[in-house]
Amino acid sequence: MKPAVAAFVALGIGVAVATPARAAGANELQAALGFGIGRLNVAGNPWAPVAALDVEYGITDAWALRGSLEGYSHSVGADNAYAVSAGTERLGAALVGVAYTIDILRLVPYGEAQLGIAHIGGPLAAPVTKLAAELGIGGDYYVTRRLRAGLCFQYLYEPVDLISNPTEFGNSPFLFSMTIRVSWVF
Repeated sequence: MKPAVAAFVALGIGVAVATPARAAGANELQAALGFGIGRLNVAGNPWAPVAALDVEYGITDAWALRGSLEGYSHSVGADNAYAVSAGTERLGAALVGVAYTIDILRLVPYGEAQLGIAHIGGPLAAPVTKLAAELGIGGDYYVTRRLRAGLCFQYLYEPVDLISNPTEFGNSPFLFSMTIRVSWVF
C-alpha cells in the first residue's frame, strides 16, 4: 500500500473513532444488514448461513418499532435410506415488534421481541407457513454517530410451542442464529 493511501485510511479511521456517538433517538430511522450462522431445528440440520434486514424507527431514545426480514438456507444431499431427495432447506420470516436499547456509552446493548410469520420448506420438511415470534439480544458499537457494527443472537420459535413447554423453551424452535450486523442511522 502506498504511504499516501495508508495515511488517508489512518486519518479516516481516526476521525471516525474520535467523532462523538450516541444511540439513535426519537424520530430517527436505522437500517441494519446482518449475516451470520444459524441452526434450523429440522432433522438435525447443521449450522448454515443466515441473513437479516432490520429497520427500526425510534419512538423514544430507548424504544423503537422494528421490522425484520430473515432467511436461512442449507443444502441437503440425497439419502435413499430415508427417502430424502437432494435440495435446499429454507426458512424465511417477516416480523414486526419493538426493540429496547440501553444507551450507556459507545457500546449499546439491546433486546428485541417480534411477531410475524415464518415459512419453512425443503426436502426435510413439508412446506408450511406458521405464526412465529422472535426474541433477541445484542449490542451495537457506535463507530460514528451514524455507522454502527454489532452482534445479535436470535431465537425464532412458534409461540404455541413455547407455551406448551416453557421450561425447555418449546419442543422445536424454528431457528437459533447469531449475526454480525452493520447499520446506519438516517
